[in-house]
Amino acid sequence: MKVDLEAALERFLPRRGVPPALAAALRYTLFNAGKRFRPVLVLETCAALGGDLRQALPAACAVEYIHTYSLIHDDLPSMDDDALRRGKPSSHVKFGEAMAVLAGDALQAAAFGALARTPDGRLVPALLDALAEGSGAAGMCGGQALDLARRASLEEIHLKKTAALIACATRMGAIAAKSKRVKELTAYGRAVGLAFQAVDDILDAHERGRKNFAVLHGVEAARRYARRQVESARRAVAFLGKRGRRLMDIAESALARDK
Repeated sequence: MKVDLEAALERFLPRRGVPPALAAALRYTLFNAGKRFRPVLVLETCAALGGDLRQALPAACAVEYIHTYSLIHDDLPSMDDDALRRGKPSSHVKFGEAMAVLAGDALQAAAFGALARTPDGRLVPALLDALAEGSGAAGMCGGQALDLARRASLEEIHLKKTAALIACATRMGAIAAKSKRVKELTAYGRAVGLAFQAVDDILDAHERGRKNFAVLHGVEAARRYARRQVESARRAVAFLGKRGRRLMDIAESALARDK
């Protein structure tokens, strides 16, 4: 079964009563050529476990809304202070800082609204819990706080800031599939997130003033770390056999980026 992710991202956005300026701001980054990595993981996890993708589609949209809001807020002058996002002016540059904050806030609310529209309502509490944990103070937001404070190890920062939301995506995919292997798929997502972050650090190692895993420990150490995480991901989904092939392709694509 195929689902139209882009159409769903449109469909689950709030429309009635939304001020036009806010609607434009929240759509600006959401539909700016994102890779849709996290929602694809939700859908691929559900498919690998034999689930119904219609149950996973709201969760796929929800995690992309959260990811997009995090990008908008990360770019703010009070955070990473980035003027560009995917080759275009960042949201706060295009719409002003206040409207960018509101666009992020609106997308966060839209994420939980999307989950409420999961066809099987019995799945909603577990999905809400997964998203709140992965994106909240103990997850993505906590990771950003640690990054700003610079008082934690890079692995702890990466585990929360990057891997927590990716693990949330695979966890929600397993929940949507009504699987009993949620723990294994969450572990897979966590390892994939750490692998992708390690490779990002390698690709960014040349940037002056940048302190990341590759800068502090060396590019080869970062490569070894990424390979270990991919192997951890492989072990986590080994029980799937051939059904897990697509998930392993995704994990291994982290290493392919470092070419």
